[in-house]
Amino acid sequence: MKKFSFRLEKVLKMRAWSEGEARNNLGRAVGELSSIEQAIAENVLARGAAAAERWTEFNTLNMMRYENYLKRLDDEKDDLKTKAAEAELKVEASRTAWMQAKADLKTLETLKDRRHHEYRQELLADEEKQISEIRGSATAY
Repeated sequence: MKKFSFRLEKVLKMRAWSEGEARNNLGRAVGELSSIEQAIAENVLARGAAAAERWTEFNTLNMMRYENYLKRLDDEKDDLKTKAAEAELKVEASRTAWMQAKADLKTLETLKDRRHHEYRQELLADEEKQISEIRGSATAY
């Protein structure tokens, strides 16, 4: 009997590649979100240190410098929070795309398994038929 072949093997490989790309895109999106969250944490630490250091030398020029620096850190934190919200949306979109690609791949893998199982059943039935034919012809002698 001929070897098992799945007619949609190329489609299966393409869907597997597509699922891998979607997984990689999700990883990149999560990494980007993580780096933004890290930058926010560093910003908070820098702001805390600057706020505490502001009172070490009490003069008008230093006070103005620290106030400007703290304002810049606050503005930067607001920008980072906006970027984080956008990155979270991108992560969710990437996760949805990955889950869809994974489901598409799973569908074809299930179909391939089912076809392989059918092939094995046919193969066993043919072997049984051949064995019974051999036994039938052996008893005829």
